[in-house]
Amino acid sequence: MSTPEFLDNFNKKQVSWMYACSKCGECIDECPVYQQTSDNYTAPGFKIKKMRPIINKQLLSFTSMPSESEIKNLTKGLYECTLCGRCVSVCPYQYDLVELWEKARESAVKMGLEPTPIREMMETTLTDKNFLKRPHERRKNWTRRLDVPEKEGAETLYFVGCVTSYTPSLRAAAAGVTAILNAAKEDWAILGDEWCCGVPLKFGGGTERFREFVTHNVNLIEASGAKKVVFSCPGCYRMFKQEYPKILGRSLKFSTLHVAELVNEYLKVGKLSLKEKLDEKISYHDPCELSRLLGVIDEPRKALAATSTTLLELPENKINTHCCGGGGLYKGVDTENSLEIATKRIRQAEAIGSETLVSACPSCVMNLYQSARRANSSVQVLDFADAISRQIKEV
Repeated sequence: MSTPEFLDNFNKKQVSWMYACSKCGECIDECPVYQQTSDNYTAPGFKIKKMRPIINKQLLSFTSMPSESEIKNLTKGLYECTLCGRCVSVCPYQYDLVELWEKARESAVKMGLEPTPIREMMETTLTDKNFLKRPHERRKNWTRRLDVPEKEGAETLYFVGCVTSYTPSLRAAAAGVTAILNAAKEDWAILGDEWCCGVPLKFGGGTERFREFVTHNVNLIEASGAKKVVFSCPGCYRMFKQEYPKILGRSLKFSTLHVAELVNEYLKVGKLSLKEKLDEKISYHDPCELSRLLGVIDEPRKALAATSTTLLELPENKINTHCCGGGGLYKGVDTENSLEIATKRIRQAEAIGSETLVSACPSCVMNLYQSARRANSSVQVLDFADAISRQIKEV
């Protein structure tokens, strides 16, 4: 293992985080994966502790390298992480540990140490333009029997994302966004040749190839003349809002927003009318990327409160939300524990008497839905756009 390959991937600020960590341990008990597995190598502070000797070896040649087994366990721990940002939210110094884990994964890829499922996922993304091993030409199959425009010159574009496009159980989410945009009489369309937003490459550590997906999607959108792009996937949304401008070195020539933000705008100005409130107890699960990493917290709640008489709050909510276990590619390396983490959320929904659990993220919805079924739970799991579209009043 070449130490420079690992160290050269980090900037001075990121290296300083690793040395400045005070070992307070605040992040350890907050980590959803560590809570589930009790494996030290999944604990944020412990990973930093094990990364330091690798850096020390380059800075101080007389120091010893970690053993092969330690390096193997460290790499495993880097990917047994949902990148949920909970460690960042409790860090007394507010070090961006999500950024640190992503950079460490880049180092792992450069040294050929990434787990096989991650390598295969990135290869599939590069080949098929999605990470689900689905033919690219089937990306728009979800539009069948729906009034989905694909036209030139639309003011608004809906960027659907891989999970929603290719997962049959999530067709209702895309159909929900379609119904919302049509009800509001939005001038909208979908992209003719949408590619994956690049999340599997960014999260997997294959950042060098990430640029291909950034430039393809941005060039296509900017050439269309669209002024606004709407997302139902927080992962896609965050890539466009935070990561794409970094890669391009400039601002995007269009605005971006999540469908929850859009619905909230529609309700404010009267572009969307809803039926009478349902006499139902619903709760909302904050997706980590949408709430903690993007700050979209109040908008989905305001919209859902307009659909139901009772909106309950789960414990560990808003910026302190508990991860569903489905993010950061974690489900690809440890499906069982990913679902077990989601089961904890289902049990929390049951405990507060929630009949329906809504989330504004397709990955969250899928993980929570699968966990609810495995746990024989009576809690219904719905996507945000689906839940809103069911209450649209025909005018």
